[in-house]
Amino acid sequence: MMPSARIQATEWAKHGACMVRTPEAYFKVTRILWDGLRKPDLDRLSHDRALTAGKIRDAFVLANPDWPRSAVGLSINQRGWLEELRLCYAKNFMPTACNRQRFGPKDGTNVKIWRGL
Repeated sequence: MMPSARIQATEWAKHGACMVRTPEAYFKVTRILWDGLRKPDLDRLSHDRALTAGKIRDAFVLANPDWPRSAVGLSINQRGWLEELRLCYAKNFMPTACNRQRFGPKDGTNVKIWRGL
């Protein structure tokens, strides 16, 4: 879920400290939210030569029908590689529309997904 202690500390400082009282509570809530998601087959999507931000959002919503499409943001780098799938939550931990910055690129923007070596 979070691959390093540094990322955990950063996420707690950035998001958790104003959300709950302790890091333990933050990571418990984060785990519950993470476990409630179904992950789309990004490996399959990575083979699509016409992959777009919109197709990635559609795949996420198809796997998670209760999620509004407006709550699925992306971050891509300058070369078009997917860096982050950003899920936007309200303070009650329910999905909410992302603001323009968190929503990221428009649906028609071409995106590439790194498959590794």
